[in-house]
Amino acid sequence: MPTYVMKDPDGMEHEFICSIAAMEKKKVEGWTTVFSPPKNNLIGHTGDIIGHTSQGWRDTLRRIKDNSPGSDIDTG
Repeated sequence: MPTYVMKDPDGMEHEFICSIAAMEKKKVEGWTTVFSPPKNNLIGHTGDIIGHTSQGWRDTLRRIKDNSPGSDIDTG
């Protein structure tokens, strides 16, 4: 079962392990869900997309750009 952090109607935070149905019932009773980022949130992507693509894909983009007048495709 999932774990939820919720605030009761008085504003106190509580952690629950319960079903989605039980969590939805608490929301009807005036509880609110608290969202927080993961504790070990690592950077999964840096730089631009073109820098992470293969040379073959860049060659394909260059051919598209060359054959499309006025194109502003970034080919890295």
